[in-house]
Amino acid sequence: MTEYNEPLPPSKTQLKQEMSELQQTGLDIMALKPAQQARLPLNDPLRRALEEARRITNADAQRRHALFVGRLIRDAETDAILSALAALKDPVRQQRLLQWTEQIVAAASAKEAEPVIQQILEFYPRADRQALRNQARNLIKARLDDPGAAEQEQRERFKRERKRFLSALNDLERNAPLY
Repeated sequence: MTEYNEPLPPSKTQLKQEMSELQQTGLDIMALKPAQQARLPLNDPLRRALEEARRITNADAQRRHALFVGRLIRDAETDAILSALAALKDPVRQQRLLQWTEQIVAAASAKEAEPVIQQILEFYPRADRQALRNQARNLIKARLDDPGAAEQEQRERFKRERKRFLSALNDLERNAPLY
């Protein structure tokens, strides 16, 4: 290889732009709740810096600390952190959970709901299959054939079971590791 074939090092402007992006990522991570930060693949120095960031109240000090956190992100596994942060901020998460709930409600029996449960288990491998099946079975049993003719007690039971199933899915989402 000759010196003409070697790739050029990044320019000063490119380096500044990358550091600015990492600083913004640091600010985004600092704005997360501790439980959300725990789901990210962060190394020990980065976790300590984020704990320190919670104690900083001055805006300028936070900005400087975000620079420090950005440098630590650069030294850590940047791609893994960025992809986990994107998964955490996924805007269609709630839509996906509601869609699964509606698919379970639309199933005529627990056997027909099995593909949806399998889809949920593929997305959340640590989920308890039996508990998920029980929740789905209870939701299907509580389903109303004719909502207009149903008694108040039946409508309340359906709402309660639907809320329980959606709550179980939300718990899976909240506790699932992102890496």
